[in-house]
Amino acid sequence: MEKLEEQVFKISRLIFKEVTGEISDEEQRYLEWWRGRNPDNERLYRELRDGRRVMGEVKQLEGVEVIRPLEGMHLRIREEERRLSQRRWQWGVAAAAVVAVFVGCFYLFPVDDRQESMPLAKTEQPIKAGGVRAVLRLEDGRVVDLETLAEGVKVGGVDAVKIDERRLSYAGQGKVEGEKRKKLVYNEVEVPRGGEFDLILADGTTVWLNAGSKLRYPVEFVGKERRVFLEGEAYFSVTKDADMPFRVEILQQTVEVLGTEFNVSGYMDEAAIYTTLVTGKVKVETDSGENMVLAPGEQSMLDCRDGHLDKQEVDVEKVIAWKKGMFILEEQTLEQIMQKFARWYDMEVVYRDEELKNIIFKGVVPRYTELREVLNILEKTNEVKFDIEERMVIVFK
Repeated sequence: MEKLEEQVFKISRLIFKEVTGEISDEEQRYLEWWRGRNPDNERLYRELRDGRRVMGEVKQLEGVEVIRPLEGMHLRIREEERRLSQRRWQWGVAAAAVVAVFVGCFYLFPVDDRQESMPLAKTEQPIKAGGVRAVLRLEDGRVVDLETLAEGVKVGGVDAVKIDERRLSYAGQGKVEGEKRKKLVYNEVEVPRGGEFDLILADGTTVWLNAGSKLRYPVEFVGKERRVFLEGEAYFSVTKDADMPFRVEILQQTVEVLGTEFNVSGYMDEAAIYTTLVTGKVKVETDSGENMVLAPGEQSMLDCRDGHLDKQEVDVEKVIAWKKGMFILEEQTLEQIMQKFARWYDMEVVYRDEELKNIIFKGVVPRYTELREVLNILEKTNEVKFDIEERMVIVFK
């Protein structure tokens, strides 16, 4: 019970200090964090801020034996009151009443101690930007950590060579003609949240994989097409081959190219798939049969909820800024922005107010810097504030 009493005393003191105007910025952040952790917490906070209700609760407590269970806390309150100035001494009875009401409420509504473990005097730990991180899954079931891979790996008769710290290459294997090899052998590179990696396929096509993405591909291209399977976001620089079109399958659509550069993004937790053409020409086709051809500077958007495919002109440099070390926020909601940050910094996001998700931002923030520095840029708009607890970001007004 000791831990619960400590929590009760801490929260009641903070509400008391908030009412008297003596609460510090750090204490205010803690109180706001506590309110956002649980709907019951917010309800209790609002009720206890209502002075008339508190006095009513105090009257109801008359005659109830609460002194003995709270004796330790009352002693601490009296010690604290001795240190308060004469101006604040008159609030002592109210503070004690708040403690009593809180104890009653906490006994009525069970508390998960694990949710209330955030220290009041916490030191914010920096969350660093993502970096080179990926694993290679071979068809025979082996899993290779590409971050620690020294030189290369052989799968069947094909060599995959790590040519620098962030790039794996199958180049030189090319495509298989005729009956030399009928079976396609697949590998998969998985980039976790907080990671990125580059890949050169057997035909020389280069793929830049963003955080939280997977690419499944043949180690050699066989037959009349080059088909790969993507989940997440990637930038493709496709080697031209008119006899063997390159196709990218991603969720509910397929992108077909002959030789071009384009960006495609389709995460499972997002409602749309975006395909942006940089150079050349691509054809986007959905599972439902819709299709369109994109010219450079155009972007298709497939709504995964209703299957509708649309097209618009965009600034491609802003779309592919992630590949060049920047986040360019162009008329994006806070929810969309925080989804990108969550994948790149491998953290979770909690909103104190759901309406905050719809705030629109514009601007440029660096990709390879600590999360707090990035959030400070957004805070300068005075539209939103952020607090960090371990690997969780709390968003509030």
